[in-house]
Amino acid sequence: MIKPPDIEDDNWEIIVAAATGDAPTLRRLLNGDPALSRRGYFYTPPIHFAVREGHAEIVQMLLDAGADPEWNGYYGDSLIGMASERGHDAVVATLERARDRQGRTAPAETRQDHPIHLAAETGDLRRVRELLDADPHLVNRGDRAGGTPLHRAVIGRARSVVKLLLERGADIHAIDGSGLGAPDGLSPHNIQAIDLAVWGGRGRSVRPPRWQRLLARLRCWIKSRGRRKQPTMPCDVKTARLLLAYGANHDLAVAAALGDFVRVKATLDEDPSQIREARPNGRRPLTTAVEFGHESIARLLLERGANPAWPELNADKGGALHTAARAGNRAMVELLLSRGADPNGHIDSAGNAVCAAKTSEIRALLEAHGGSLDPYDLVWKDEDDEVIRRVTADPKSAELGCGGVFTAVVTRGKRDLLKRLLDAGIRVPPLVTGCQSYLMEQPDMFRTLLENGMNPDTCNWQMQTMLHLCCRGDGSGRPDKASLKCAALLLDAGANILARDDDYGSTPLGWAAKHNRPDMVDFLLARGAKTNLPDDKPWATPLAWAKRRGHTQVAEKLVRAGAKG
Repeated sequence: MIKPPDIEDDNWEIIVAAATGDAPTLRRLLNGDPALSRRGYFYTPPIHFAVREGHAEIVQMLLDAGADPEWNGYYGDSLIGMASERGHDAVVATLERARDRQGRTAPAETRQDHPIHLAAETGDLRRVRELLDADPHLVNRGDRAGGTPLHRAVIGRARSVVKLLLERGADIHAIDGSGLGAPDGLSPHNIQAIDLAVWGGRGRSVRPPRWQRLLARLRCWIKSRGRRKQPTMPCDVKTARLLLAYGANHDLAVAAALGDFVRVKATLDEDPSQIREARPNGRRPLTTAVEFGHESIARLLLERGANPAWPELNADKGGALHTAARAGNRAMVELLLSRGADPNGHIDSAGNAVCAAKTSEIRALLEAHGGSLDPYDLVWKDEDDEVIRRVTADPKSAELGCGGVFTAVVTRGKRDLLKRLLDAGIRVPPLVTGCQSYLMEQPDMFRTLLENGMNPDTCNWQMQTMLHLCCRGDGSGRPDKASLKCAALLLDAGANILARDDDYGSTPLGWAAKHNRPDMVDFLLARGAKTNLPDDKPWATPLAWAKRRGHTQVAEKLVRAGAKG
């Protein structure tokens, strides 16, 4: 690992302690602040490193302090899956016990959906009934991302199926675990059915029949005729009310989303401490009330002590101000600022409130309260002259934001700005963690960066190089000409074809095998990649990845090239 320049000292210390198995240091840090067990860096909590290295005692200590037993950020598999593939059996058992104690649904061990999940999501009531008649235990069966048939029925807005499942004993409080989910590993987690009805989350896995799509469009068109723009509404109010009628948790956040002022007030009157509570998935009532335009509820929550800077889902410094600024609600922005909201608090992948401000007036108000934009943000705002002014005055500011100014410049295709930055002496830093892959989205601009001093072995904090990233894929086995072109540019510039990353312990060839990239496997072998290195871990060889993931074509290519493992 490489210490990122922007990481807080305590976060770095606990990550290192978890990775090295330093129990005394870990105990000292957790005694001082148990919340450190969940912080980490760049979607990677400390428990990830303890699991990765097989430190069962450290894993238990972090769990006892509140660490999540499954969620694993960008890794692409749950913590349990990671421990299993590395042979850390004691760690697997520890994590499974913790998951079960939290009431989470155990995810399926395959990426293929069971028929009950497909039928529930598509609203096939007859088929769901048939399957449950044949096997009642299917009612709470987990899918590949840890969701139950009830979760899937809510996603599909299939209220008749929702009713049937609940009548057959579906657990209305079941929590969506962290399973295979999305290819990048960021599948939603800690989600109950009511969360999906209110906020959405997981997209549909099955495309609805054509008649259903046409009917939905027709309804949308009828509702929109002659109406002014409506405020943001919960995803599916009818399903949310149905779930509440069957006993779903009607807590402050849900009540705030549905505009239930009386319920919010009664809850706080009965138990004022509820003001500090967040839902299992991290959502808080204040941001929820602002999001759905329930100002009277938002004001009540603030009067009762809600702090707009409390950490919540995707917002370590609170999300209410960002939400109000994005909606253009100046009065609410002013109120939240007066109650201590931080104008520089970021929402994951959405910048801070200044970046989100809908109007220039709100942006000026936020800046008057100390809010600011990095050059990275200014690129997205098309304020190119200000970008140049900032980085010329302070060259280090070019490294701020998600991976620095160049990631935004390349993904936006701003070739003139790229030239101006290079002429000003700005270069890609040697360590790029956030938005690393953006640099390769325009191969001609990527070539320009390499020709102007970018290190071909530029990596992130986990030692994953640009060449490693070229080897990713969606698992389908489809070729990707753009990534092959970038890989060629990197190797021509001198990139190390045998570089091994810290997280997967694998070379770029191992990554290509893991992600089912036959085209990249052929390319790397032709460019001299070795199928095995003397100090390979047995689970991390290219052939081991291909076999474990069932990538037969890749495995055959590797065997023909002499691979072992």
